[in-house]
Amino acid sequence: MKDIQKRGVIPIRIQKFRSEHGIRQEGLARLLGVDRSTVAKWETGKSMPRAELLPKLADILGCTVDELLRKEE
Repeated sequence: MKDIQKRGVIPIRIQKFRSEHGIRQEGLARLLGVDRSTVAKWETGKSMPRAELLPKLADILGCTVDELLRKEE
């Protein structure tokens, strides 16, 4: 997981999909039952979403878990 964070895969993808759907950090946090600061930490690479949140996160963002985890091309 540290390797993923160092490459910046998760932070970039969450913010990208969130922005494409016009969802604010506050809104995403509310839908997932987490604090806004938690979403901010995911997007900056300071922490990672818990594995059990990934399917719901992907559903909200209109993508797959694989797309969230895939490195930017």
